[in-house]
Amino acid sequence: MAEPAVRIPGIVFASFLFQHANRDSDVEGLLLGEMHMEQHVTISDTQEDNVRLTQTYSVHKHVSCRQLNTWYDAAGRVDIAAVRRLLGANPLERVIGWYRQRRNSEQRMSMRETAVHRSLKAALCRPLAVFLLVTPGTAAEAGSTHRTEYSAFLSGDRQVPVVLTNMASLDHQAYWTAPAASSALGYQRAVARHSSKLLDPSGQLADVEAINNMNAELQNELQTACGALVDSERTVQKMLVDVSVLKRKLSDKKSAIVSKEGPPVPKRNYCLQLAVRALFTHSPIFATNTLTLDARPVAHVKLRPPPRK
Repeated sequence: MAEPAVRIPGIVFASFLFQHANRDSDVEGLLLGEMHMEQHVTISDTQEDNVRLTQTYSVHKHVSCRQLNTWYDAAGRVDIAAVRRLLGANPLERVIGWYRQRRNSEQRMSMRETAVHRSLKAALCRPLAVFLLVTPGTAAEAGSTHRTEYSAFLSGDRQVPVVLTNMASLDHQAYWTAPAASSALGYQRAVARHSSKLLDPSGQLADVEAINNMNAELQNELQTACGALVDSERTVQKMLVDVSVLKRKLSDKKSAIVSKEGPPVPKRNYCLQLAVRALFTHSPIFATNTLTLDARPVAHVKLRPPPRK
């Protein structure tokens, strides 16, 4: 059985929020887009191949109502003529569901919304039509923090995951290397007009593929450099361990020699000391002299006291 999922572009979801912020009441309308099946195959060496089917609802645009309860009655019965008037030039086949925005309420379908959704599926002959519920509210009592919760339903109790396609992390792995298939005429015209500049003859995005190849080669070079760095750090660590072992052995060897021979005794030449004292103790060379400006010693003259009167 296929797993359902709803994909909404960020700009479409932003228009939802902008429309709801500029209204004083709840807002509802129709969702236009397409539904397609995607097959995801997981290949593994240890077990059998896992094939997973995903039924994706791609929302392209929305048509809002000026007032509530304009295309259904109080019992939830849908008026298909009112739906056609609301769509205008948009074909009825593009309708994949409807949406409603209400403030400060729970993320669950009400009884009237369940009845309207059941009637819309019968009127469109689309048993898997989707219902999108957006409920903005305040998370703090002072009203400083606002939150916006959103959920999609196929029925009253069956919830479907919602993915905002271009409002996630934008790493290089999130980009598609091939253009996504779409049945929109405007999309096909735009791709045909610019395909000669961006696509190669096989239909692949040439520039994105080249950038991805360059990133892969850079990653390989980075891994090689990291491996060389790790090896050099391990070599340095081993050398440090060897040096510490040698220092410890040398210290142990010195300690063993000191403990065996005893502490070293300082040797003094007493005869030399006595000779130096006898020869140079009264030598005028080592005496302190007063010098003149010409570096000559000044003779010591004893000053006589002045005569007494």
